[in-house]
Amino acid sequence: MSPDAPPTIGETPVGSPDERGPGPVLARLGRPVSETPTRLAVVSDPHVTPTGSGTWKAYHRSETRLRTAVSAISDLDVDAAVLLGDLTRDGRPEEYDVVDELLRDLPGPRVAVPGNHDVPKRWDDYDAPTPAEFAARYADGSLPFVRRVGGVDVVGLDSASGGPDLALTDTHEGAVPDAQLRWLDTVLADATTPIVVLHHNVFHPRRHTGQFPDADFYQLRNADELAAVLARHDVPLVLSGHIHWPATAVRAGVRELIAPATCSFPQSFVVVDIDRRGTTVRLVPLAGPKGMAEAYTLAASGAAHGQGIAAHADRGQLSALPLVDERTPPRRVVGSDVPGAVRWR
Repeated sequence: MSPDAPPTIGETPVGSPDERGPGPVLARLGRPVSETPTRLAVVSDPHVTPTGSGTWKAYHRSETRLRTAVSAISDLDVDAAVLLGDLTRDGRPEEYDVVDELLRDLPGPRVAVPGNHDVPKRWDDYDAPTPAEFAARYADGSLPFVRRVGGVDVVGLDSASGGPDLALTDTHEGAVPDAQLRWLDTVLADATTPIVVLHHNVFHPRRHTGQFPDADFYQLRNADELAAVLARHDVPLVLSGHIHWPATAVRAGVRELIAPATCSFPQSFVVVDIDRRGTTVRLVPLAGPKGMAEAYTLAASGAAHGQGIAAHADRGQLSALPLVDERTPPRRVVGSDVPGAVRWR
């Protein structure tokens, strides 16, 4: 099998028969709940580039991994695809051209929020899309946005672009401008089952993962202010990306789940199923063992962030799923020997 060869994406039995899904269970959550069964495919951090190679982000596989994700999503009968940003390596026009070509094959509705690598920076010698241009291209013309999908309200925030009084053009940090916070406060007052999505993490990565090397995570500058709005409205789930590693944490009753990157180890996306029992999140790998081994090696030998990701894998965090179970315990733990689990050795 070549490093580019994806695994077979099929039904992996996990727990009771009604827990069957497209990959190992990453999390079983008590909420959100929906009387209307709803399935979201959540893709984060493709970092697509037609010219880059290597680094811990495995740039030379970025296009292939997103193409595999689109193909897999086409077979999963999802109600919508949600992209959590960093669609491109650095926001170059040629990178967006490849993204557009790949997403053209994505069935059904899709929405996206921008990441810190998608938006204009002062050091660019090219024109990355403005927030309005990004919204027109990937969010049906509005950003922030709220979309009714099945039985849930997907609420999208722009944590990457900043605003007139909040410049982010000289940093990869994020922030949700005051105008968006006020908009969010109003929207959440009327939302019945909100799932808030953004690129940057609301909670510090170490709250999710426990340990990471000392490195700049380019955090959300006003995370506390955003967390207060989310808690005030008892938001059941927040989806973010940015750190390339699947993780989850809860604070003041608000559950945040971080989606993995498609470009770098563990080269996966997640499927989120919401029904009357709660929410089940599954990890869908996009590479076979050889491809995963390559991505792991690049992470382990790369920058501090990549080394931290490899260290988390070494501690067994992908071999003892689910990360959290708020419902009936599964019959057995999904391990690295179970078909569909992430394997790289």
